[in-house]
Amino acid sequence: MYRRTLQNWKLAEHWGRKHTEAFIKLKKALTSEPVLQRPLWDGTPFIITMDGCQDGFGAVLLQ
Repeated sequence: MYRRTLQNWKLAEHWGRKHTEAFIKLKKALTSEPVLQRPLWDGTPFIITMDGCQDGFGAVLLQ
């Protein structure tokens, strides 16, 4: 399903050390505190945000 939403998409011709370093840095930033934390089960509400268009869709669970 995901591949069908992407038309004329391909990776860069050459994936080098610079690309790998940038990817690792981004992955680390998105999976470390304060970005990623355990949910609070004290009654704090959860918020679901969704968006979509002709080319794809996405959702995120926030608190």
